[in-house]
Amino acid sequence: MATIDLAFRSWLEEFERLLPQVNAWFRQATSRFAPPPDKGCRMVAGYVMAFRHPVDDISDTRKHAIKHGKLFLRYVEPERRQIAAMVSFASRGRPFGNWFDEAKETLYLIEEIQRHLAALLPPLSPRRDANRDPIRLLASVALQAWAEANDGRAPRSKNPDAPLCRFLVGALAAVGQNRSPAEISEVLRGRRRSRRDGQDR
Repeated sequence: MATIDLAFRSWLEEFERLLPQVNAWFRQATSRFAPPPDKGCRMVAGYVMAFRHPVDDISDTRKHAIKHGKLFLRYVEPERRQIAAMVSFASRGRPFGNWFDEAKETLYLIEEIQRHLAALLPPLSPRRDANRDPIRLLASVALQAWAEANDGRAPRSKNPDAPLCRFLVGALAAVGQNRSPAEISEVLRGRRRSRRDGQDR
């Protein structure tokens, strides 16, 4: 159990260190589109972590962890809404006693766990799109995050000097694949296939 806890803590620490980098990739790629908020960056970071630490098979313990993680997120959400409503209502007046501070702390902890668990579940889960290469998959996730932050708009050009290719240079380097914008553009245009190990074919 201690080994699992240490591994999980190490994963979370690496994930949190990655988040500012993800935000920087979006900002450096273009100023025409707003970078995604924390939720979008966490989604992208989760996929980067999945490529950094690929899982070839899924154990029974991992299956249970995924199952119960999803159940926790499902059942804790009504509790979060109830506590959030209480805190919101009480903050308009003068709450007495220490329950208000305790409720705010509980709400904060629930929301933190929700964020971390929601980011952790995709990398733990078996990927139906495991055969997709990191260039196309990370491009798809980045475009989704951009669109959610820009009213459905995202940089669609696949040219080497376009924002998408510039973003992918940083993201791919983070998973150990050093690709030029021209190489990335060729894959996105379908002129070259790219395996997950970074070898072209």
